[in-house]
Amino acid sequence: MRHAPGLAEPPGPRAVHRPTPPNPVKLSAGLSGEAMETLIGHVAGFLLGMVVANAGEWTVHKYILHGLGRQPGSVWNYHLNEHHRSALLHGMVDPGYRGWPIRWNTQGKEVLLLASIVLLNLPLLSFVPGYVAGLYCSLVCYYFHHRKAHLDPAWARRNLPWHWEHHMVGSPEANWCTTWPWFDWVMGTRVRSRE
Repeated sequence: MRHAPGLAEPPGPRAVHRPTPPNPVKLSAGLSGEAMETLIGHVAGFLLGMVVANAGEWTVHKYILHGLGRQPGSVWNYHLNEHHRSALLHGMVDPGYRGWPIRWNTQGKEVLLLASIVLLNLPLLSFVPGYVAGLYCSLVCYYFHHRKAHLDPAWARRNLPWHWEHHMVGSPEANWCTTWPWFDWVMGTRVRSRE
């Protein structure tokens, strides 16, 4: 049977719709197996970056800022002679954290140290982006938590009791972590005050 030009083809035999079997390569949320593996790798890298940052925070605080910082004339001497002294004199407040970190005081030196860690890890960004993101996130959290703790002692006591205790309760040789006390727990250096 012929039909007029411009008219739609008459419907042919009705097509039977059969559901497509699920693709075994597709996983949840429509991600392929390769994409899911990449996502899991980034998340694992992120978590690893946070753990490494916390271990670094513990190590730098204990062995560099307090260890090398005890030596007269050491570049790290500021930590004990400026930061700890100021926190003790002002009830946890360190006036060096007021304003922008552009002065050569505790905050400025801390920002310089954190910026150098960022730059040293920048080349890893294209190889292990999740790890670098976790590390950078941890550095940002460290800076803002530490700054807030030394501007608002009541907040520090409530939210970072391990750091407050490090400065205020006579345990400067314990409680090395600032952001989270994970590595203090691992290393057995988390000392709780009796207050």
